[in-house]
Amino acid sequence: MENLAGNVDRERVTMLPGGIEGLFARLPVALYRSAPDGELLAANPALAALLGYESFEEMRDTVGSVESVYVDSTKRELWLNQISEAGEVHDFDVELRRRDGDTVWVQDTARAVYDDKGRLLYCEGALIDVTEKVKAKKSRDEFVATVSHELRNPMSVLLGLAQELASDYEGFSDEERREIAAVMARQADDASWIIEDLLVAYREDMSRVPIASQPFDVVDEIRRVLEGVDESVDLETDGGGTRVVADPRRTRQILRNLVANAIRYGGDRIKVVTRNSGDSIDIMVCDDGEPLDPDEAERIFESYERGSGLLDAKSVGLGLSVARKLAGLMNGYLVYRHDGEFSCFIVTLPAAS
Repeated sequence: MENLAGNVDRERVTMLPGGIEGLFARLPVALYRSAPDGELLAANPALAALLGYESFEEMRDTVGSVESVYVDSTKRELWLNQISEAGEVHDFDVELRRRDGDTVWVQDTARAVYDDKGRLLYCEGALIDVTEKVKAKKSRDEFVATVSHELRNPMSVLLGLAQELASDYEGFSDEERREIAAVMARQADDASWIIEDLLVAYREDMSRVPIASQPFDVVDEIRRVLEGVDESVDLETDGGGTRVVADPRRTRQILRNLVANAIRYGGDRIKVVTRNSGDSIDIMVCDDGEPLDPDEAERIFESYERGSGLLDAKSVGLGLSVARKLAGLMNGYLVYRHDGEFSCFIVTLPAAS
């Protein structure tokens, strides 16, 4: 693209027509004008703010070339090729580096401006921040891929056992058929929970998730969760009451995911502890793995976030954001604590009277 340009009058292409300059500065959309060699000729305050600068002048003096803010330089080459061939680009997704080192995803729509001899003078365009959309799409794609992977295991077992029974039913004893049926039931239950996690995680309005609260002994639900776990997980109670008022199924759903995370990404010792605090019951899923960094302890409960330690998860599950919301719908809450020895995710639910 640069070879198409003649000698660019920098002062002329930097200036905006009368009346437009004020609009350019006031618009909340990030706008820019750049030379064929990548020099940033003009930008409005919205672009400076998007990239973490106080002003256009500070950004221009720091950046030097537009290419320097591209995280992937090949994206810049692709952008140049498209605008050289078509004279414009639309909704071009690119990741840019901010002044503080963080990155931001934007959609770039731009056009090339030529002089009367067909020489490229400059490019001008607008950037829209799509960082959250990109994160959400990436999270959804990973979630669907993992669901497909994890569903394959129980479904393969179900299919294999069903085919065995269909092809040689009389060849199995009654006891063997009962054992096969029990295995199939457990695998079907695993598959149903994976599907339930998917349905819950994809609800945009969590307030509409059905909750059927009732009194029950939470230890019974903990034991039910641990029945489906091959690893050794200790269950401890403080001797106090363990009856809560909540939805048993949603409680199992939360605990199942917390236990699965502890097994996959925690330490060797895992335990579930109940603690009676009078008006409430704490259910603590703990492991002796590395603690989360303090600044991550709250951030991991945000949508599409994973911790850099325990929760670098590529696994199906509710995610801590949804688990916390489910706890809230049952008048409880979910927090992370480290007691000096164990990392604990603590679900607190109202105690039954």
